[in-house]
Amino acid sequence: MFVLIALVSVTSNAQNEQAGEVTALFEHLNVGMQPGAAVMVIKDGGIVYSGGFGYANIEENMPIDANSTFRLGSVAKQFTAMAIMVLADEGKLDYDDPLVRYIPELEKYLGVTIRHLLTHTSGVPDYYDTFDTSAGMPTNADMPAVLAAMDGPVSAPGEMYAYSNPAYEMLPLVVEKVSGKSFSEFMKRKVFGPAGMDDSLIYDHTEPEIANRVYGYEPTADGFKLKDYHALNYLDGSGGMYATLEDFLAWDTALYGDDLVSDATLIKGFTRHTLNNGDEIDYGFGWRLDQHCGHRRIAHNGSWVGFRTGIARFPDEKLTIVVLTNRTDGNPASYIQKITDIYLPEHDSDCQPVLAVTMDKLQNWWRHS
Repeated sequence: MFVLIALVSVTSNAQNEQAGEVTALFEHLNVGMQPGAAVMVIKDGGIVYSGGFGYANIEENMPIDANSTFRLGSVAKQFTAMAIMVLADEGKLDYDDPLVRYIPELEKYLGVTIRHLLTHTSGVPDYYDTFDTSAGMPTNADMPAVLAAMDGPVSAPGEMYAYSNPAYEMLPLVVEKVSGKSFSEFMKRKVFGPAGMDDSLIYDHTEPEIANRVYGYEPTADGFKLKDYHALNYLDGSGGMYATLEDFLAWDTALYGDDLVSDATLIKGFTRHTLNNGDEIDYGFGWRLDQHCGHRRIAHNGSWVGFRTGIARFPDEKLTIVVLTNRTDGNPASYIQKITDIYLPEHDSDCQPVLAVTMDKLQNWWRHS
């Protein structure tokens, strides 16, 4: 009995020390009235750290806490990819279906497939710097016409990796075509609901109400100014999603089970994509797949208006770190790396990029995640 109590005490002390180290990284955000961060560390399916620092809304004097709802930026891509994976798991589409099957006006993009869009290998051109927003804020439905007016892929589909927000903005249109539901409704019914993400939502032209909404800010010489509006704020798929820390706990739990899709489908999503020439890239379906000092990592960062966000999952160690900030100087990737070093102090001596793995090894990883 004494040994058990001693072990529990040692574990508790170690957790307290780790929590103190994490708090020390962010406590400067509690000085004065400034935007800040929400931080969660999940280990073995439970929360070992959760904290809010700074303010969600400086003007309304509203502090950040676990229920604060952040705009995710490109962290939303993993959820968009999951919508496609759900439809594929249900047999309603195939990853190698041509995009033109679902968006006929994109006949210039005949070789582009759903898989290419998911992995940023489509060659779809970027329209962010060329689109005229003087007529109002566009929606996803407006964007195929923009692509159709362009010259077609800037590189052969599958030839190279080039990070593409427009590619991910075509995916909600595919979801709507296949499901017969709006993208926001599909996400609510088939992704957020089954995952238990009660506060997550897609922000589109309907401007849904956001409970405990966090606003984005930018530092200035005199303090901070609101940076929450952009003419492309209605575009979804590449971003356009809001969620809380509690939602990420539910999401992480769902990714270890089969409430959303089968294990086989999840494995496909966590597989590094292969280019036409046989080279692998460090991207799957909405996730960057690499390693941190010998530890397999599944991660993504986001950046839009005044938000900088990030999530990193280490499935072999059952460790997940989420950092959401509402400031343009937030740098979640740096915070996540420091938190990783707190909770995974033992590393391999060489910190090289993860090597290619066989499907057998990937399946073995998954079974033990």
